[in-house]
Order: sequence, then C-alpha cells, then structure tokens
Amino acid sequence: MNTGTIFFSYSRQDSDFVIHLAQSLREAGAKVWLDQLDIQPGSRWDKSIEQALFKSDTLLVILSRTSVESANVMDEVSFALEENKRVVPILLEECDIPFRLRRLQFADFTGNRNQALNTLVASLGLEERVASKLSDTAADHKLIEKAENTTGFKSTTHKSVEEKNQEIPSSTAQTSTSAAQKTSKNTIFYSIAAVFAIGIAIWSLVQFQSPPDENTQIAETADETDWKLIQNQSDARLFEAHIANFDSCQHMALVQTKLDSLKPTPDVALIDEPEPEPEPEPTPEELALAQQQKEWEAVKLLNHYANYLNFYKTHTESEFREAAKTKLIDYLDQTGYVYYGSKYSNYFDLAFEPPGDGVPVADKFYVATQARTIRGGSKSNSPVVGSTKSKSLVLVEEVIESGSSYWIKIKFSNEHVVN
Repeated sequence: MNTGTIFFSYSRQDSDFVIHLAQSLREAGAKVWLDQLDIQPGSRWDKSIEQALFKSDTLLVILSRTSVESANVMDEVSFALEENKRVVPILLEECDIPFRLRRLQFADFTGNRNQALNTLVASLGLEERVASKLSDTAADHKLIEKAENTTGFKSTTHKSVEEKNQEIPSSTAQTSTSAAQKTSKNTIFYSIAAVFAIGIAIWSLVQFQSPPDENTQIAETADETDWKLIQNQSDARLFEAHIANFDSCQHMALVQTKLDSLKPTPDVALIDEPEPEPEPEPTPEELALAQQQKEWEAVKLLNHYANYLNFYKTHTESEFREAAKTKLIDYLDQTGYVYYGSKYSNYFDLAFEPPGDGVPVADKFYVATQARTIRGGSKSNSPVVGSTKSKSLVLVEEVIESGSSYWIKIKFSNEHVVN
C-alpha cells in the first residue's frame, strides 16, 4: 500500500492532462508533488525539483512523443530506477517507449481510460479510501467517463475485504442467503456492467472521432496553463523554461519582457582601498599653462587667420606658439623671390619682435614696409609671380647672397596682412 508522495515527471506540453490528474489524485487523498502546483514563489526551481524527487516514494512518468525526447524527464526516470523507487508509466499517446521502461506495467490512456485508471490504481498501490474516491475525482476532471449507478471505484486487481467475503461466503452466510437473493444480486451486477460497458463504448467513439488537431489544442491549453501559473512569479528560470517548452509560445513578447525585468544586477565587489591622498595645489606655472591650453583650444575651435595671428602675437612664451605659427604659414599660399640691394635695405620689418637692422633671417615672420615685385627665381630677369603690399605678412624661407646684394625667398599672400 502506497502512502508516500507521488512525483510527476512529464513534458510541459502535456501539462493539461498532468495538472488534472494530479488534482484528481490529490482530491482523492493521495500525496502528490507537481512542480507547477507545489514550487513556492521565490524558490529555486531546479533545487525544489531535486529535493522533491529525492523525498518521493513513487515516480509517475507521463509518456508522450515530447517527454521521451526530454533529457530532464529521462534523467528523473534514471534517478528513480537507480534509487529503487516505484516507477509507474502512463502512456498518454503512441510513442517510442524507452527500453528501460518497457518491462514495467503501464497505464494505457490512449484507449479505454477507465480501464487505464484501474491499472494505475493497482500500479500505484493506493490506499482503499483513495482508490474508492479516485473514479469520482477523475470523472470531475474529465479524465474518464463517470459511470452511472455506481458508488465508488472498485479495483479489479486489489479487492476489498468485503468483496472477498462476498466471493467466499462463510457457512453462516450460506445458511442465511437464499437462491432468490443470489439471483437478484447477479441481475443487478450484470445490469451495472452493461451500463458501464455502454459508457466506455460511447467514450471510445468520441475519442476516435476527435478532430485531427486535438494535440495542437492540448498543446495550446498547456501553454496557456503554464503561462497563468508563472506570469506573476519572479524567478527568471520559470520563464526560460516556458520558452524552451513551447516553441510557438503565444506569450513570447510578454515572457521576454518579464525576463528583461528579472535580469540580475551584477554584484559589485567592495574592495577596501586606502583613501587617496589629496592632490597638491597646482603651482602658478601649472595654472598659467592650463589657461594657455584653454585659450589655444578656443583658437583652434574658431579656426580663423586673425585668431591664430593674435595668439602668435600675444603669447610669445607659450608652448602652443609653434602650433599657431604652423597654422599661419598655411595661409601664405604663394612663394617667390624679392631683391635686396644691400643689407641696409629696409623692405621688411620683423613682425611681432623688435625691429632689426640688416638682412632678414630665415624662418621668421616679417611685415612688408612697402609694395614690392615678387619674381619666380633669384635672377633679375625671372618672371614676375606677384607682389606684396604694405603690411603684408611674409615668412622668410631662404637668404641667397649675390655679390653685395641678396635675393630673399619668401612665402606670402596678397590677402593676409598684419594690422
């Protein structure tokens, strides 16, 4: 007689049948454990299943095309067999029964379900009080057809003490029972059996004529049932399992939204670190450099000739002055030669520096003091390429001696002057 817990192992696609069977057994008084009904909110799903399987005495495995392909279901079956637990298979639909289960008596729910329930009671070894109620609860859950004019379930394998006494009456019972009473009892028995057989035939006909998409409807019902059970839970693994078990889940968007909201926030490791030493106050030189850098960044952002010219003119000690010089040279887009009669000629003044005497020096800016013709070479007959005007900015590139005179190679522009 089995008074221990019955653990359900099944595929989620068979949830509709499984939930009704579990509730039917529970209402009849059997101890059952079903993940969808017994895992508490906030509990670890895998840990709860493992503990329940370990504590259960019986594993009730629902065999279907999807469950025999499920690694989780087969792992649970293997564990139960290795631990010498009672394993009771239920054949829910035609499928390839695993070899390790073929030697076990199974309840065949693909045909006569009333007979299958009979076999299930015998295989589970249920208490008599549970067995007697099971047919009513199973009928309430539409697992079997409810038989009329009967008052409970009678196992064809395990008979009650009263039935045994009726089959083998004592001498006292034989003396007090007349032949007429025996005939009356037999008549009642055969009448009940006839009604029962008609009910089974009608149920079988309905099953045979079920539409071809019945499995699809069951799967959809299982999907809906599972969603209703988990939609208010807070364990992400429940929703991951729902996606895995229902390929064409109609709640996919809702499930994904729920998963996104349950993504764990990564733990931040707290490391005891010494308080950083306060940074020293910047020196006047560092402050001045920071100010220059800020001003130079502003000049680059504006990117105009006048801004580069002003920065070069006013920041004579800045480390950014050479960068300003490079930008100014980019604006001098012509090259040519100007004739210097002697070193005392004053055609150019040093720009932004004190005036000097004599011949200009290479790689320095100058300001033209007057208009001059600029030739393409260092000879008097070289072609004219342009001219400077007063206040033009020029850069001396090379100084070429020619006797007592000089040819000065410059970069210049007719458009850019020094104010």
